[in-house]
Amino acid sequence: MFCPNHDTRPVSHSIGYCAECLEADSSLMIIAQESHKTIRRIDKLVHAIPATGEVVCPDCGNHCRIEESKLGFCHLRGVENGEIVERFPGQAIVSWYFDPLPTNCVADWVCPVTRSSLIVDSKRLNNLAVFYGSCNSDCLFCQNASFRQMMAKGRPLMTPQELASAADERTACVCYFGGDPACNASHSIETSRILNEERGIRVCYETNGNISSKWLERIAEVVRESGGTIKFDLKAVTPEVYTALTGVSNKVVLRNFERLAAEGREREGEFLVASILLVPGYVGVSEVRKLCGFIANSDPTIPTALLGFHPHHVMRDLPCTSREHAKAALQTAEDAGLSNVRVGNVALLSDAKYSFN
Repeated sequence: MFCPNHDTRPVSHSIGYCAECLEADSSLMIIAQESHKTIRRIDKLVHAIPATGEVVCPDCGNHCRIEESKLGFCHLRGVENGEIVERFPGQAIVSWYFDPLPTNCVADWVCPVTRSSLIVDSKRLNNLAVFYGSCNSDCLFCQNASFRQMMAKGRPLMTPQELASAADERTACVCYFGGDPACNASHSIETSRILNEERGIRVCYETNGNISSKWLERIAEVVRESGGTIKFDLKAVTPEVYTALTGVSNKVVLRNFERLAAEGREREGEFLVASILLVPGYVGVSEVRKLCGFIANSDPTIPTALLGFHPHHVMRDLPCTSREHAKAALQTAEDAGLSNVRVGNVALLSDAKYSFN
């Protein structure tokens, strides 16, 4: 399917128009908005960020305004007697598995773990991969959409101690993803504290960055102290494109990235890593230029990964990122002044022909 106004640009039926059209005419966002609501209703999820309640939830960047006896967008918190309450006090909807190192990490080329010896006493080290079953975004291309069933069911549940106990003598690092750790801040911080005290494990986050200021610095401190990385999936700078793809705003994401980037070039090792998913029709050269300009203005030395896209969830009607698209994006990133940028997920790149301007 191609854009009705630009017949060489691929678009998903779930959005209907390309990035340029969405930015030029915000009324065209209605298709994407309806797609988000419809899919969430089918999955038995709160269909949009609550905006009419009198009680504001402070625990993530969405700041849901929740009505009495209703749930927030993440399904983890609601309102009772005029106050925010946790549905699962002291627990999180979460699962885990061991991922043998080196793993397919967004930051693998700058990661201190994967750049060191991965064999100890003839045994391969592993990553404790923590998959949260809740999220404060609603990406139409989500590659881990199974979290939605976990989120609707509210299980499996684990305390931080139960999760931390999964680590063993071969565990070199933990990485929180999902879903997203952005709405599971307290649980991930407490799990990290236990892991650091008991095993000295490096802590990493792969996040949409939609983190409440209530938790941002505490998460950053945990990552810094352990020698890990926090990886922001920036997606898009253009508000209309970001919201069409994710169903939420990028204001908090961009502000948080700038705050963490302020650590600057004098940092010891790498701490903040950016990733940009090259979604055909939506994150072409024009959007990459904006994204990389934003990163460069924050700190041009921040490691940045340009990732190949593979069709998932309700955007299965798009092609995989083409090699020409990735090549042009890499040149654009370098032209923007980024000094540590690379293309990831190269095995996903295709020979598809489409316009990626």
